[in-house]
Amino acid sequence: MNPGFSELARRRRMTRHFLPDPIDEPLLARVLDSARRVPSAGNAQGFDFVVLCGPEETARYWDAAMPADRRAGFRWASLLACPVLITVWADPRAYLERYAEPDKAQTGLGHHAGDWATPYWTVDAAFAAMALQFAAIDEGLGVLFFGMFEHGDAIAAALGVPASHDAVGVIAVGWPDRAAETAGGPAASENRPRRPLFDTEQVPARDGHSIASRPVAHRGRWLGHW
Repeated sequence: MNPGFSELARRRRMTRHFLPDPIDEPLLARVLDSARRVPSAGNAQGFDFVVLCGPEETARYWDAAMPADRRAGFRWASLLACPVLITVWADPRAYLERYAEPDKAQTGLGHHAGDWATPYWTVDAAFAAMALQFAAIDEGLGVLFFGMFEHGDAIAAALGVPASHDAVGVIAVGWPDRAAETAGGPAASENRPRRPLFDTEQVPARDGHSIASRPVAHRGRWLGHW
């Protein structure tokens, strides 16, 4: 067995303190190339990355999402200097067009986005975002995924993203500032225990969290025992 991916998944962490050092374009291209190779419904590939490199480009994002007068006292100040921000967008039209093609037309999913019980454009864009993070970490980079929240429309306008695209999130990519990470301590969410895989696994309860009693994998049916 090749332990490479298992080890990568186990050591994956979000980085909240970055050095401002730039990322070489060939390295960034490798990360993006890995991300675009995820599976997608009908191979529609309905996701896009708007990649912002360097202070001039990343300022387009921050000016729309966090105006300068709101940055004072921001806990993760070095995030504002992260050299690369990658905004992730989902394109519903790509799926409607793909599922209107002859080999998919019988599904009836090529007309309206509301016909889809699950919005696979969001699912597939999330696949790509996760693959991008793993690829970056594998290259020794740090990553932080965060949402655009109520600023999605303003960010889309600032970056020229068509109104037809849905905002999925942002991935900060850069070299981790290890000293600042250690000094700053973990974010509160990092102290939450990980849910057990099976109901047979004992996970110590911590700070009253009920997570320890909620296994991830259910055998045969919901809450089925292993």
